[in-house]
Amino acid sequence: LGPLGIGKTTMLRTIAGLEKIEKGKIVLKGKTISSSDFHMEPEQRNIALSFQENCLFPHYNVIDNIKFGADRNKDKKFNFSVYDLVNLLHLEELQQKYPHEISAGEAQRVSLARSLMSKPDLLLLDEPFSNIDQSLKEEIQVSVKKLLKRINLTTIIVTHDSYEAFYMADYCGILLSQTMKQFDTPYNIYHYPNSIEVVNFLNR
Repeated sequence: LGPLGIGKTTMLRTIAGLEKIEKGKIVLKGKTISSSDFHMEPEQRNIALSFQENCLFPHYNVIDNIKFGADRNKDKKFNFSVYDLVNLLHLEELQQKYPHEISAGEAQRVSLARSLMSKPDLLLLDEPFSNIDQSLKEEIQVSVKKLLKRINLTTIIVTHDSYEAFYMADYCGILLSQTMKQFDTPYNIYHYPNSIEVVNFLNR
């Protein structure tokens, strides 16, 4: 959680392996996947990243975009089918449409479904609900949170919306001035902010 332009998306890109790091290291499930002298390629990390902008395959329709995710890890068990996610994310009427025929919010939901169907070890979501109509946003947030809990999938969500962060997260990191100012439960951050900077950000 942090203001626009603070580097939140860059952090997701480094975790996914799309950008290299100059110092420090990133560890997933006990294995170093990035360090100053080692870089595991993105396709070897089993990490799914859903961007804020439309990153769907333009020559695939909606249902084939989602099924592409399912084909990535056929051997991993998953309690949900492609059509469970289609229903969960209200994509029933879009299945045969192509990316250029749907809205930004609809594309965001398709991208989320595709990422989930790839059965990753870690899911990265970049402003996942930013383009979704307000009338649908809360319902989608509730459904996605329940699903992530049910399948026990560790997820890092980037957002500048404190209400969204506090609802979705078990833990929340506040990024201000290129620094992690506080990392705690949403309750503690809201009731016990550790600096004036955090207070001012939450009250903006």
